[in-house]
Amino acid sequence: GLGGPEALPEPVMAGLTRQFGVLAGRLDEAALPRLPLELLLLRGPARRLLSLRMPILASMALGQATVRRGTQGLVRRRLNALARPAALAVVREAYEREGASGAFSTDPWLTGLICVGTTRSGLAPDIVRAAAGWLRAAADADGGWELMPLDVTWSSFAASALLEAGYAQDPRLRATRAMFHGRQQNTPFAALGCPPGYWGFSSAHSWPMALETAEISSVLLRLPGGGGDPHVRRGIDWLTRTQDSAGSWSLAVRNSKPGGFGPCPQMTAKAVRALLDHGAGTGDRRVVKAVRWLVAQQRADGSYEALWYRGRTAGTSVVLETLCRTVGAAHPAAARAAAWLLRTQADDGSWDGGASADESGGGGTVEDTAWALYALLAAGHAPGSRPVTAAARHLTDAQRPDGGWAGSPVNEYIRFCYRYADDVIASGLALRALARLRTATASPGGSV
Repeated sequence: GLGGPEALPEPVMAGLTRQFGVLAGRLDEAALPRLPLELLLLRGPARRLLSLRMPILASMALGQATVRRGTQGLVRRRLNALARPAALAVVREAYEREGASGAFSTDPWLTGLICVGTTRSGLAPDIVRAAAGWLRAAADADGGWELMPLDVTWSSFAASALLEAGYAQDPRLRATRAMFHGRQQNTPFAALGCPPGYWGFSSAHSWPMALETAEISSVLLRLPGGGGDPHVRRGIDWLTRTQDSAGSWSLAVRNSKPGGFGPCPQMTAKAVRALLDHGAGTGDRRVVKAVRWLVAQQRADGSYEALWYRGRTAGTSVVLETLCRTVGAAHPAAARAAAWLLRTQADDGSWDGGASADESGGGGTVEDTAWALYALLAAGHAPGSRPVTAAARHLTDAQRPDGGWAGSPVNEYIRFCYRYADDVIASGLALRALARLRTATASPGGSV
């Protein structure tokens, strides 16, 4: 076999796998760890601990408490009775903010998990009916489900690349801007305590994502009239209000526990860039705190982590860009990051994830190569230098006849457990890096 749940590197996923083992009759319910339903009585700590997983935990804990009711002592039953309304409120808040459609973040996997837990609890048949109906309608003809749509994320990568390539005035981007305006979330996400003004990755009711909020705020700023765009101001305000106390950014909930949804160097670097694009100076309190945190997070070898991308090339590259804009390429942290990128470049000019063989997946990728190339140019490496020309050659050789690039499984959907490839993300990153190279080649002195 593959090692069972114990072989999974993510504890939450191991727990979910065991839960499905119980549902399939392969494991005994009593063997599963108890899910702390009472945690939902403490909204603040629960949000920081669970982040976007909070509705999942709430539904699963409700289901478990119902199934185990006959084996629980008096104290446990009374505590569960106190916590049950709080947990159900979390699920219902998430359900109602999406128009009671039954979908949760337009994600079949997430919707399925919440539906399973809520079904076992027997407490909200309306939510179960709606979720089951949405899942049936979303199924493919072969009985499977696609990954959730990522239209906002795809569009942010594509628009960023086109802006780098000089297409800011192209009328075709007006529809993209209108889509970004329409997808900004203007009501709070009550269950998570998130203020309004954020973007997510898809749908008219997306869940909060600091990564998309930073990226789209920067894109809108660079479009005509971006300086006066009220949607940008709301996005920047959301980033300001959700900055962690330490200076970092977590994915959705301020001061989240470190881990998959917690503070992330790459996400923090992108948030800083959005602030800088909006006019914040390098002495701005938000920027100073974030840069101080980034410098402290650097690994001994000079690299940085990116929680939502495989390996360390993505994180190191994006942080290097931001360090160059704030403390300069000569700063020790920036110099170490650039040196790490140069050390990890393959002989063919490409980069992979820059971690272990298991993490890299074997061979360079378009995404990692594009991230690294852009960062080296931002750090002042000459367009004619060997690392730059080799990386550019690798990207141009990898381009398809239709003009795009094939993606590799570098994007984390379930961290350490499931990654996906995406051609739009790969193509956007490659075009952005090559456009930066073209600008550097044309500029006086040959670098920017």
